[in-house]
Amino acid sequence: MHDPGTSTGADVRVELLDEFTSFGPTRQMHAMRHWPTGRLSLVHLNVLIALNSEGPLPMSGLAEVLDVSQASATGIVDRMEQRGLVARERDEADRRIVRVVLTDQGRGLVEGVADERRDHLAQLLDRLADGDAAALLQGMRALRHAREELHDQASPIPNPEPEASR
Repeated sequence: MHDPGTSTGADVRVELLDEFTSFGPTRQMHAMRHWPTGRLSLVHLNVLIALNSEGPLPMSGLAEVLDVSQASATGIVDRMEQRGLVARERDEADRRIVRVVLTDQGRGLVEGVADERRDHLAQLLDRLADGDAAALLQGMRALRHAREELHDQASPIPNPEPEASR
């Protein structure tokens, strides 16, 4: 690794990319298979995160979010329902529509994953010298700012209508 004091901007960017991608897919899958709260597939985690952020979704909407057929989404939901992570609820206005909702157990798993991730990051940060932690904080804030700028330019989020006008 180069001495940051002698690296060019391009060298530093390459080294940063190497650092960001050092925890590759193989290690990520191993971590998912050995999650402290039990085995969790990436597909199931995607469903939990989608339902946690979007709220209840009709089966067709969930299939679209997952980029799978409705039959595949149904199979995924069947397995998750057997584990108590999600439930199916009929739409009150149109009983033909079935929405997939998080159960308390599913919501708890999402919160547990977030808590475990935060705890693991805290353990890593505890190993940094104060100066390194401060430099990382400055860099992470700059990266967040750059990400927000890039995403705002790529897909500006429209202002939601006020509740009263809906």
